[in-house]
Amino acid sequence: MSNESEPLRHRDVMSYDATADPVQSSVTGSNSEHFRVKKEIGLASGVLITCGMMIGVGVFVSPNLVLQASNNSVGVNLIIWTSGGFVAILSSLGYSELAMSIPESGSDYTYIRKAFGPALAFLLPWMNVFLPTSDSLTALAFGQYAVQPFFPNSAAPKTAIKLIATCMLLLVAVINAVSVKWAVRVQSVITSAKFLTIAFVVASGVYFCIHDPSVAEANFTNLFSWKQIGGIHFSTISNAIYQVMWTYQGWNALCYVTEEVDHPRTVAVASVIAVVVVTISFLTINISYLLVLTPLEMASSQTVALTFANKLLGNGAWAVSVMVCIVTFGSYNCSVMMSARTLFVAARNGHIPQIFGMLHIHRTTPLTALILNALPTVVLVWIGDIETLLSTFGFVSWTFATFSSASVLVLRIKLPDLPRPYKVPTIIPIFMTAISFFFVVLPLIGNLHFLYLYAVGFFAAGFVVYFIFVRRKARLPGIDPTTSCLQKLFAVAPEDSDHNDS
Repeated sequence: MSNESEPLRHRDVMSYDATADPVQSSVTGSNSEHFRVKKEIGLASGVLITCGMMIGVGVFVSPNLVLQASNNSVGVNLIIWTSGGFVAILSSLGYSELAMSIPESGSDYTYIRKAFGPALAFLLPWMNVFLPTSDSLTALAFGQYAVQPFFPNSAAPKTAIKLIATCMLLLVAVINAVSVKWAVRVQSVITSAKFLTIAFVVASGVYFCIHDPSVAEANFTNLFSWKQIGGIHFSTISNAIYQVMWTYQGWNALCYVTEEVDHPRTVAVASVIAVVVVTISFLTINISYLLVLTPLEMASSQTVALTFANKLLGNGAWAVSVMVCIVTFGSYNCSVMMSARTLFVAARNGHIPQIFGMLHIHRTTPLTALILNALPTVVLVWIGDIETLLSTFGFVSWTFATFSSASVLVLRIKLPDLPRPYKVPTIIPIFMTAISFFFVVLPLIGNLHFLYLYAVGFFAAGFVVYFIFVRRKARLPGIDPTTSCLQKLFAVAPEDSDHNDS
Protein backbone atom coordinates (compact mmCIF):
# COMPACT_ATOMS: atom_id res chain seq x y z
CA MET A 1 0.00 0.00 0.00
CA SER A 2 2.81 2.33 0.78
CA ASN A 3 4.82 2.11 -2.43
CA GLU A 4 2.25 3.06 -5.05
CA SER A 5 3.60 5.08 -7.93
CA GLU A 6 3.29 8.86 -7.94
CA PRO A 7 -0.42 9.76 -8.25
CA LEU A 8 -1.83 12.52 -10.42
CA ARG A 9 -1.05 15.90 -8.87
CA HIS A 10 -3.51 18.73 -8.35
CA ARG A 11 -2.91 20.42 -11.72
CA ASP A 12 -3.16 17.10 -13.57
CA VAL A 13 -6.63 16.47 -12.17
CA MET A 14 -7.62 20.09 -12.73
CA SER A 15 -6.67 19.82 -16.39
CA TYR A 16 -8.78 16.68 -16.74
CA ASP A 17 -11.87 18.02 -14.92
CA ALA A 18 -14.13 19.38 -17.64
CA THR A 19 -16.50 20.86 -15.07
CA ALA A 20 -13.83 22.93 -13.37
CA ASP A 21 -14.82 26.48 -12.52
CA PRO A 22 -12.11 28.72 -14.05
CA VAL A 23 -12.48 31.26 -11.25
CA GLN A 24 -12.23 28.56 -8.60
CA SER A 25 -9.34 26.99 -10.49
CA SER A 26 -7.40 30.21 -10.44
CA VAL A 27 -7.85 30.47 -6.71
CA THR A 28 -7.26 26.84 -5.75
CA GLY A 29 -4.74 25.80 -8.34
CA SER A 30 -2.73 28.87 -9.12
CA ASN A 31 0.01 27.66 -6.86
CA SER A 32 -0.05 23.99 -5.99
CA GLU A 33 2.16 24.51 -2.96
CA HIS A 34 -0.87 26.01 -1.21
CA PHE A 35 -3.12 23.03 -1.99
CA ARG A 36 -3.81 21.66 1.48
CA VAL A 37 -6.45 21.64 4.18
CA LYS A 38 -7.52 25.09 5.34
CA LYS A 39 -7.18 26.40 8.90
CA GLU A 40 -10.79 27.40 9.48
CA ILE A 41 -11.40 26.30 13.08
CA GLY A 42 -10.92 28.97 15.75
CA LEU A 43 -11.42 28.98 19.53
CA ALA A 44 -15.22 29.43 19.50
CA SER A 45 -15.86 26.83 16.81
CA GLY A 46 -13.31 24.54 18.49
CA VAL A 47 -15.24 24.67 21.76
CA LEU A 48 -18.50 24.01 19.92
CA ILE A 49 -17.03 21.06 17.99
CA THR A 50 -15.69 19.45 21.17
CA CYS A 51 -18.92 20.07 23.08
CA GLY A 52 -20.87 18.72 20.12
CA MET A 53 -18.79 15.54 20.13
CA MET A 54 -19.13 15.02 23.89
CA ILE A 55 -22.81 15.85 24.33
CA GLY A 56 -24.42 12.89 22.65
CA VAL A 57 -27.18 10.39 23.21
CA GLY A 58 -25.41 8.96 26.28
CA VAL A 59 -26.59 11.63 28.74
CA PHE A 60 -30.19 10.81 27.78
CA VAL A 61 -29.98 7.01 28.03
CA SER A 62 -27.26 6.09 30.56
CA PRO A 63 -28.29 7.91 33.80
CA ASN A 64 -30.48 4.98 34.84
CA LEU A 65 -27.54 2.55 34.68
CA VAL A 66 -25.36 4.86 36.75
CA LEU A 67 -28.08 5.30 39.40
CA GLN A 68 -28.70 1.54 39.50
CA ALA A 69 -25.01 0.92 40.11
CA SER A 70 -25.07 3.59 42.84
CA ASN A 71 -27.82 1.57 44.58
CA ASN A 72 -30.15 4.56 44.08
CA SER A 73 -27.86 6.81 46.15
CA VAL A 74 -28.30 10.33 44.77
CA GLY A 75 -25.04 11.57 46.30
CA VAL A 76 -22.92 8.71 44.96
CA ASN A 77 -24.58 9.11 41.56
CA LEU A 78 -23.59 12.78 41.35
CA ILE A 79 -20.04 12.02 42.56
CA ILE A 80 -19.63 9.50 39.73
CA TRP A 81 -20.75 12.04 37.14
CA THR A 82 -18.36 14.62 38.60
CA SER A 83 -15.52 12.08 38.61
CA GLY A 84 -16.13 11.41 34.92
CA GLY A 85 -15.64 15.10 34.16
CA PHE A 86 -12.48 15.16 36.28
CA VAL A 87 -11.00 12.22 34.35
CA ALA A 88 -11.95 13.86 31.04
CA ILE A 89 -10.18 17.09 32.06
CA LEU A 90 -7.02 15.21 33.03
CA SER A 91 -7.05 13.30 29.76
CA SER A 92 -7.57 16.49 27.74
CA LEU A 93 -4.46 17.97 29.41
CA GLY A 94 -2.39 15.01 28.18
CA TYR A 95 -3.82 15.37 24.67
CA SER A 96 -3.04 19.10 24.84
CA GLU A 97 0.68 18.40 25.29
CA LEU A 98 0.60 15.98 22.36
CA ALA A 99 -1.34 18.33 20.08
CA MET A 100 0.90 21.33 20.79
CA SER A 101 4.13 19.37 20.32
CA ILE A 102 2.90 17.37 17.30
CA PRO A 103 0.63 19.71 15.27
CA GLU A 104 -0.70 16.98 12.96
CA SER A 105 -4.26 15.72 12.51
CA GLY A 106 -5.22 12.16 13.38
CA SER A 107 -5.24 12.24 17.21
CA ASP A 108 -4.64 8.72 18.60
CA TYR A 109 -3.35 7.44 15.26
CA THR A 110 -0.72 10.17 14.97
CA TYR A 111 0.46 9.98 18.59
CA ILE A 112 0.62 6.17 18.69
CA ARG A 113 2.57 6.17 15.40
CA LYS A 114 5.11 8.63 16.77
CA ALA A 115 5.47 6.85 20.11
CA PHE A 116 5.08 3.14 19.34
CA GLY A 117 5.69 2.93 15.60
CA PRO A 118 3.54 2.47 12.50
CA ALA A 119 2.51 -1.16 13.12
CA LEU A 120 0.47 -0.40 16.22
CA ALA A 121 -0.88 2.84 14.75
CA PHE A 122 -2.04 0.96 11.65
CA LEU A 123 -4.59 -0.88 13.79
CA LEU A 124 -6.60 2.31 14.40
CA PRO A 125 -7.57 3.03 10.76
CA TRP A 126 -7.87 -0.71 10.27
CA MET A 127 -10.49 -0.92 13.02
CA ASN A 128 -12.17 2.30 11.82
CA VAL A 129 -12.63 0.83 8.35
CA PHE A 130 -13.86 -2.64 9.26
CA LEU A 131 -15.44 -2.03 12.67
CA PRO A 132 -16.82 1.55 12.82
CA THR A 133 -18.83 0.76 15.95
CA SER A 134 -19.11 4.32 17.27
CA ASP A 135 -20.55 5.83 14.09
CA SER A 136 -22.92 2.90 13.56
CA LEU A 137 -24.10 3.08 17.17
CA THR A 138 -24.85 6.79 16.88
CA ALA A 139 -26.68 6.37 13.57
CA LEU A 140 -28.88 3.60 14.97
CA ALA A 141 -29.69 5.70 18.04
CA PHE A 142 -30.81 8.50 15.70
CA GLY A 143 -33.01 6.09 13.76
CA GLN A 144 -34.53 4.71 16.95
CA TYR A 145 -35.57 8.10 18.30
CA ALA A 146 -36.68 9.38 14.89
CA VAL A 147 -39.00 6.44 14.19
CA GLN A 148 -40.31 5.41 17.63
CA PRO A 149 -42.77 8.36 18.06
CA PHE A 150 -44.73 7.03 15.06
CA PHE A 151 -45.25 3.70 16.87
CA PRO A 152 -46.40 4.73 20.38
CA ASN A 153 -47.91 1.36 21.24
CA SER A 154 -45.30 -0.98 19.80
CA ALA A 155 -41.64 -1.31 18.96
CA ALA A 156 -40.58 0.53 15.81
CA PRO A 157 -39.75 -1.70 12.80
CA LYS A 158 -36.05 -2.39 12.59
CA THR A 159 -36.04 -1.85 8.83
CA ALA A 160 -37.44 1.66 9.24
CA ILE A 161 -34.89 2.46 11.95
CA LYS A 162 -31.99 1.29 9.80
CA LEU A 163 -33.29 3.12 6.71
CA ILE A 164 -33.58 6.44 8.58
CA ALA A 165 -30.14 5.86 10.13
CA THR A 166 -28.67 5.29 6.65
CA CYS A 167 -30.27 8.45 5.25
CA MET A 168 -28.91 10.48 8.16
CA LEU A 169 -25.34 9.22 7.86
CA LEU A 170 -25.29 9.80 4.09
CA LEU A 171 -26.58 13.36 4.59
CA VAL A 172 -23.81 14.05 7.09
CA ALA A 173 -21.22 12.61 4.69
CA VAL A 174 -22.44 14.95 1.94
CA ILE A 175 -22.29 17.99 4.24
CA ASN A 176 -18.71 17.18 5.21
CA ALA A 177 -17.74 16.51 1.58
CA VAL A 178 -19.11 19.83 0.37
CA SER A 179 -17.24 22.09 2.79
CA VAL A 180 -15.40 22.10 6.11
CA LYS A 181 -17.07 25.44 6.79
CA TRP A 182 -20.51 23.92 6.21
CA ALA A 183 -19.73 21.04 8.55
CA VAL A 184 -18.45 23.42 11.23
CA ARG A 185 -21.45 25.74 10.82
CA VAL A 186 -23.86 22.83 11.08
CA GLN A 187 -21.99 21.66 14.16
CA SER A 188 -22.13 25.13 15.71
CA VAL A 189 -25.89 25.44 15.12
CA ILE A 190 -26.64 21.94 16.41
CA THR A 191 -24.37 22.34 19.45
CA SER A 192 -26.23 25.53 20.28
CA ALA A 193 -29.46 23.54 19.95
CA LYS A 194 -28.02 20.93 22.32
CA PHE A 195 -27.46 23.56 24.98
CA LEU A 196 -30.99 24.86 24.41
CA THR A 197 -32.23 21.29 24.92
CA ILE A 198 -30.30 21.02 28.17
CA ALA A 199 -31.58 24.45 29.23
CA PHE A 200 -35.14 23.31 28.48
CA VAL A 201 -34.72 20.17 30.61
CA VAL A 202 -33.18 22.17 33.47
CA ALA A 203 -35.85 24.90 33.32
CA SER A 204 -38.61 22.28 33.18
CA GLY A 205 -37.18 20.53 36.23
CA VAL A 206 -36.96 23.77 38.18
CA TYR A 207 -40.53 24.70 37.18
CA PHE A 208 -41.80 21.30 38.35
CA CYS A 209 -39.86 21.61 41.61
CA ILE A 210 -41.34 25.04 42.37
CA HIS A 211 -44.88 23.69 42.01
CA ASP A 212 -44.21 20.30 43.61
CA PRO A 213 -41.02 20.26 45.72
CA SER A 214 -41.80 16.94 47.40
CA VAL A 215 -39.72 14.82 45.01
CA ALA A 216 -36.70 17.12 45.22
CA GLU A 217 -36.92 17.28 49.03
CA ALA A 218 -37.01 13.49 49.26
CA ASN A 219 -34.09 13.08 46.85
CA PHE A 220 -31.74 15.73 48.22
CA THR A 221 -32.50 15.71 51.96
CA ASN A 222 -30.44 12.58 52.52
CA LEU A 223 -27.87 12.46 49.74
CA PHE A 224 -25.69 9.76 51.34
CA SER A 225 -27.80 7.10 52.99
CA TRP A 226 -25.55 4.54 54.67
CA LYS A 227 -28.11 1.86 53.90
CA GLN A 228 -27.78 2.59 50.17
CA ILE A 229 -24.00 3.03 50.28
CA GLY A 230 -23.63 -0.30 52.08
CA GLY A 231 -25.28 -2.07 49.16
CA ILE A 232 -22.82 -0.74 46.57
CA HIS A 233 -20.33 -3.28 45.19
CA PHE A 234 -17.05 -2.73 43.34
CA SER A 235 -18.24 -4.45 40.18
CA THR A 236 -21.39 -2.34 39.90
CA ILE A 237 -19.67 0.95 40.70
CA SER A 238 -16.96 0.13 38.14
CA ASN A 239 -19.58 -0.46 35.48
CA ALA A 240 -21.23 2.84 36.43
CA ILE A 241 -17.95 4.68 35.90
CA TYR A 242 -17.54 2.85 32.58
CA GLN A 243 -20.97 4.07 31.44
CA VAL A 244 -20.20 7.65 32.51
CA MET A 245 -16.88 7.67 30.67
CA TRP A 246 -18.62 6.46 27.50
CA THR A 247 -20.94 9.47 27.84
CA TYR A 248 -17.94 11.83 28.20
CA GLN A 249 -16.11 10.40 25.14
CA GLY A 250 -14.95 13.02 22.64
CA TRP A 251 -12.76 15.36 24.69
CA ASN A 252 -9.93 14.87 22.15
CA ALA A 253 -12.11 15.86 19.18
CA LEU A 254 -9.90 18.74 18.00
CA CYS A 255 -6.81 16.52 17.97
CA TYR A 256 -8.31 14.80 14.93
CA VAL A 257 -8.38 18.07 12.97
CA THR A 258 -5.30 19.83 14.39
CA GLU A 259 -4.11 20.91 10.94
CA GLU A 260 -7.43 22.68 10.37
CA VAL A 261 -7.23 24.63 13.66
CA ASP A 262 -5.87 28.18 13.45
CA HIS A 263 -3.19 27.54 16.13
CA PRO A 264 -2.15 24.40 18.08
CA ARG A 265 -2.69 26.31 21.34
CA THR A 266 -6.37 26.58 20.38
CA VAL A 267 -6.66 22.80 20.67
CA ALA A 268 -5.58 22.88 24.32
CA VAL A 269 -7.64 25.89 25.38
CA ALA A 270 -10.79 24.87 23.52
CA SER A 271 -10.62 21.27 24.81
CA VAL A 272 -10.33 22.26 28.47
CA ILE A 273 -13.10 24.87 28.19
CA ALA A 274 -15.37 22.36 26.46
CA VAL A 275 -14.82 19.63 29.05
CA VAL A 276 -15.61 22.02 31.90
CA VAL A 277 -18.78 23.21 30.15
CA VAL A 278 -19.90 19.64 29.39
CA THR A 279 -19.22 18.48 32.96
CA ILE A 280 -21.40 21.28 34.34
CA SER A 281 -24.07 20.46 31.74
CA PHE A 282 -24.13 16.76 32.62
CA LEU A 283 -24.37 17.53 36.34
CA THR A 284 -27.20 20.03 35.92
CA ILE A 285 -29.22 17.73 33.65
CA ASN A 286 -28.90 14.85 36.13
CA ILE A 287 -29.95 17.13 39.00
CA SER A 288 -32.93 18.22 36.89
CA TYR A 289 -33.96 14.61 36.38
CA LEU A 290 -33.91 14.17 40.16
CA LEU A 291 -36.08 17.23 40.70
CA VAL A 292 -38.87 15.40 38.87
CA LEU A 293 -38.21 11.66 39.16
CA THR A 294 -37.67 9.49 42.20
CA PRO A 295 -34.51 7.35 42.17
CA LEU A 296 -36.69 4.28 41.58
CA GLU A 297 -38.43 5.90 38.58
CA MET A 298 -35.12 7.05 37.14
CA ALA A 299 -33.27 3.76 37.71
CA SER A 300 -36.06 1.65 36.17
CA SER A 301 -36.31 3.69 32.95
CA GLN A 302 -34.19 2.81 29.92
CA THR A 303 -35.00 6.22 28.40
CA VAL A 304 -34.80 8.59 31.34
CA ALA A 305 -35.40 11.70 29.25
CA LEU A 306 -38.63 10.25 27.86
CA THR A 307 -39.86 9.28 31.34
CA PHE A 308 -38.97 12.78 32.52
CA ALA A 309 -40.94 14.31 29.63
CA ASN A 310 -43.94 12.03 30.13
CA LYS A 311 -44.25 13.18 33.73
CA LEU A 312 -43.92 16.83 32.72
CA LEU A 313 -45.51 17.08 29.29
CA GLY A 314 -47.82 14.11 28.86
CA ASN A 315 -48.78 13.97 25.19
CA GLY A 316 -46.04 16.47 24.36
CA ALA A 317 -43.31 14.00 25.28
CA TRP A 318 -42.64 13.37 21.57
CA ALA A 319 -40.61 16.60 21.69
CA VAL A 320 -37.91 14.70 23.58
CA SER A 321 -37.42 12.41 20.58
CA VAL A 322 -36.85 15.48 18.42
CA MET A 323 -34.34 16.83 20.94
CA VAL A 324 -32.44 13.54 21.10
CA CYS A 325 -32.37 13.36 17.29
CA ILE A 326 -30.81 16.84 17.17
CA VAL A 327 -28.23 15.84 19.76
CA THR A 328 -27.43 12.61 17.94
CA PHE A 329 -27.17 14.28 14.52
CA GLY A 330 -24.62 16.73 15.90
CA SER A 331 -22.60 13.97 17.56
CA TYR A 332 -22.52 11.95 14.35
CA ASN A 333 -21.51 14.99 12.28
CA CYS A 334 -18.59 15.62 14.62
CA SER A 335 -17.65 11.94 14.70
CA VAL A 336 -17.50 11.84 10.88
CA MET A 337 -15.19 14.86 10.88
CA MET A 338 -12.85 13.02 13.24
CA SER A 339 -13.01 9.52 11.70
CA ALA A 340 -12.48 10.73 8.14
CA ARG A 341 -9.41 12.70 9.20
CA THR A 342 -7.90 9.58 10.78
CA LEU A 343 -8.30 7.68 7.51
CA PHE A 344 -6.99 10.69 5.57
CA VAL A 345 -3.81 10.89 7.66
CA ALA A 346 -3.36 7.10 7.57
CA ALA A 347 -3.50 7.12 3.75
CA ARG A 348 -1.08 10.03 3.66
CA ASN A 349 1.37 7.88 5.62
CA GLY A 350 0.97 4.86 3.33
CA HIS A 351 -1.07 2.72 5.74
CA ILE A 352 -4.11 2.51 3.47
CA PRO A 353 -4.32 3.19 -0.31
CA GLN A 354 -3.22 6.66 -1.39
CA ILE A 355 -6.59 7.51 -2.90
CA PHE A 356 -8.02 7.95 0.62
CA GLY A 357 -5.41 10.56 1.52
CA MET A 358 -6.42 13.03 -1.18
CA LEU A 359 -8.47 16.24 -1.19
CA HIS A 360 -11.17 17.39 -3.57
CA ILE A 361 -9.49 19.83 -5.96
CA HIS A 362 -12.13 22.55 -5.50
CA ARG A 363 -13.43 22.06 -1.99
CA THR A 364 -10.23 20.83 -0.28
CA THR A 365 -12.22 18.26 1.72
CA PRO A 366 -11.13 14.61 2.21
CA LEU A 367 -13.86 13.28 -0.09
CA THR A 368 -12.55 9.75 -0.58
CA ALA A 369 -11.84 9.32 3.14
CA LEU A 370 -15.43 10.37 3.85
CA ILE A 371 -16.68 7.74 1.39
CA LEU A 372 -14.48 5.09 3.00
CA ASN A 373 -15.85 6.09 6.41
CA ALA A 374 -19.50 6.00 5.28
CA LEU A 375 -19.68 2.69 3.39
CA PRO A 376 -18.62 0.30 6.22
CA THR A 377 -20.82 2.27 8.61
CA VAL A 378 -23.84 1.63 6.40
CA VAL A 379 -23.00 -2.09 6.34
CA LEU A 380 -22.65 -2.27 10.13
CA VAL A 381 -25.93 -0.37 10.62
CA TRP A 382 -27.77 -3.02 8.62
CA ILE A 383 -26.15 -6.06 10.24
CA GLY A 384 -25.76 -4.80 13.83
CA ASP A 385 -27.83 -3.52 16.74
CA ILE A 386 -27.26 -0.98 19.52
CA GLU A 387 -26.49 -3.48 22.30
CA THR A 388 -23.81 -5.44 20.45
CA LEU A 389 -22.20 -2.31 19.00
CA LEU A 390 -22.01 -0.66 22.43
CA SER A 391 -20.36 -3.75 23.90
CA THR A 392 -17.61 -3.68 21.29
CA PHE A 393 -17.09 0.09 21.17
CA GLY A 394 -15.84 0.54 24.74
CA PHE A 395 -13.31 -2.26 24.56
CA VAL A 396 -11.79 -1.01 21.29
CA SER A 397 -11.78 2.72 22.10
CA TRP A 398 -10.20 2.34 25.54
CA THR A 399 -7.50 0.08 24.11
CA PHE A 400 -6.29 2.92 21.89
CA ALA A 401 -6.81 5.48 24.67
CA THR A 402 -4.38 3.47 26.83
CA PHE A 403 -1.65 3.73 24.22
CA SER A 404 -2.38 7.43 23.60
CA SER A 405 -2.04 8.25 27.30
CA ALA A 406 1.21 6.30 27.44
CA SER A 407 2.42 8.19 24.35
CA VAL A 408 2.98 11.30 26.46
CA LEU A 409 5.51 9.42 28.60
CA VAL A 410 7.10 7.46 25.76
CA LEU A 411 7.66 10.54 23.59
CA ARG A 412 9.36 12.38 26.45
CA ILE A 413 11.92 9.57 26.48
CA LYS A 414 12.02 8.92 22.74
CA LEU A 415 12.03 12.58 21.62
CA PRO A 416 13.35 14.60 24.57
CA ASP A 417 14.21 17.61 22.37
CA LEU A 418 10.74 17.85 20.81
CA PRO A 419 9.41 21.39 21.42
CA ARG A 420 6.70 21.26 24.10
CA PRO A 421 4.96 24.64 24.55
CA TYR A 422 2.87 22.95 27.25
CA LYS A 423 4.02 20.08 29.48
CA VAL A 424 1.46 18.25 31.58
CA PRO A 425 2.54 17.09 35.09
CA THR A 426 3.94 13.55 34.77
CA ILE A 427 1.51 12.07 37.29
CA ILE A 428 -1.42 12.85 34.98
CA PRO A 429 -0.41 10.66 31.99
CA ILE A 430 0.62 7.91 34.44
CA PHE A 431 -2.83 8.05 36.06
CA MET A 432 -4.62 8.18 32.70
CA THR A 433 -2.64 5.21 31.33
CA ALA A 434 -3.60 3.18 34.39
CA ILE A 435 -7.29 4.11 34.33
CA SER A 436 -7.55 3.60 30.56
CA PHE A 437 -6.08 0.12 30.96
CA PHE A 438 -8.59 -0.50 33.74
CA PHE A 439 -11.43 0.31 31.34
CA VAL A 440 -9.97 -2.15 28.82
CA VAL A 441 -9.93 -4.95 31.37
CA LEU A 442 -13.22 -4.06 33.11
CA PRO A 443 -15.62 -5.59 30.52
CA LEU A 444 -13.62 -8.82 30.61
CA ILE A 445 -14.08 -9.32 34.37
CA GLY A 446 -16.84 -11.87 34.75
CA ASN A 447 -18.45 -10.94 31.41
CA LEU A 448 -16.36 -12.32 28.56
CA HIS A 449 -18.59 -11.59 25.56
CA PHE A 450 -17.68 -13.20 22.24
CA LEU A 451 -17.57 -9.73 20.65
CA TYR A 452 -14.42 -8.94 22.62
CA LEU A 453 -12.73 -12.00 21.11
CA TYR A 454 -14.03 -10.86 17.71
CA ALA A 455 -12.34 -7.48 18.25
CA VAL A 456 -9.10 -9.16 19.36
CA GLY A 457 -9.23 -11.26 16.17
CA PHE A 458 -9.52 -8.09 14.10
CA PHE A 459 -6.50 -6.64 15.93
CA ALA A 460 -4.48 -9.75 15.06
CA ALA A 461 -5.62 -9.68 11.42
CA GLY A 462 -4.56 -6.03 11.26
CA PHE A 463 -0.98 -6.95 12.15
CA VAL A 464 -0.95 -9.56 9.37
CA VAL A 465 -2.25 -7.06 6.80
CA TYR A 466 0.30 -4.47 7.95
CA PHE A 467 3.19 -6.92 7.61
CA ILE A 468 2.17 -8.01 4.09
CA PHE A 469 1.05 -4.76 2.49
CA VAL A 470 2.92 -2.05 4.41
CA ARG A 471 6.08 -3.60 5.82
CA ARG A 472 6.75 -6.01 2.93
CA LYS A 473 5.23 -3.53 0.42
CA ALA A 474 3.16 -6.14 -1.41
CA ARG A 475 1.13 -4.57 -4.19
CA LEU A 476 -2.33 -5.38 -5.47
CA PRO A 477 -2.46 -5.81 -9.28
CA GLY A 478 -3.75 -2.74 -11.11
CA ILE A 479 -3.51 -0.40 -8.11
CA ASP A 480 -1.88 2.45 -10.06
CA PRO A 481 -4.40 2.72 -12.93
CA THR A 482 -7.23 2.25 -10.41
CA THR A 483 -5.92 5.14 -8.32
CA SER A 484 -5.64 7.41 -11.39
CA CYS A 485 -9.14 6.46 -12.50
CA LEU A 486 -10.62 7.15 -9.06
CA GLN A 487 -8.78 10.47 -8.90
CA LYS A 488 -10.44 11.57 -12.12
CA LEU A 489 -13.82 10.18 -11.07
CA PHE A 490 -13.87 12.00 -7.71
CA ALA A 491 -11.67 14.97 -8.78
CA VAL A 492 -9.18 14.49 -5.94
CA ALA A 493 -5.44 14.99 -5.65
CA PRO A 494 -2.83 14.65 -2.88
CA GLU A 495 -2.17 17.74 -0.86
CA ASP A 496 1.30 19.28 -0.70
CA SER A 497 2.37 18.30 2.78
CA ASP A 498 5.55 17.67 4.71
CA HIS A 499 3.96 15.04 6.94
CA ASN A 500 4.37 11.94 4.82
CA ASP A 501 6.19 9.31 6.77
CA SER A 502 5.31 5.77 7.57
